[in-house]
Amino acid sequence: MLYIISFLMFLLQPNTIEVKNAWIRPGAKGMNTAAYFEIANKGNKPDTLFNVKSSLSKIVELHETYKIGDAMGMRKTPIVVVPAKTSFYFKPGGNHVMLIDLKNKIPIGKSGDITLYFKRTGKIKISAEVKK
Repeated sequence: MLYIISFLMFLLQPNTIEVKNAWIRPGAKGMNTAAYFEIANKGNKPDTLFNVKSSLSKIVELHETYKIGDAMGMRKTPIVVVPAKTSFYFKPGGNHVMLIDLKNKIPIGKSGDITLYFKRTGKIKISAEVKK
């Protein structure tokens, strides 16, 4: 009985992760582009973004930007931890969602769906406007 009550309390908890200000750079079919947004964790526990999907491209990856000496680059990262009571920003020159091999042209003014998968919160589907 205690297990059932605990499970029901878990299901009734408000969503503590909010995704805001999502946008995507425009891109041509077959090219790569990036998506940016803010993840606000209003909860008392950290949450981990571990996967991302979109129908806009053939491959979707979490990326981070790094600097070694004078050289800068991007690399795939398996997870992004969003600490409790903080926001994490996916922004140009920093972490971003890489949309690789776009299936179609995505022009300014359109929007596209991206689904984020968190360990605690579960799945969140967002719509991101295409802009510069």
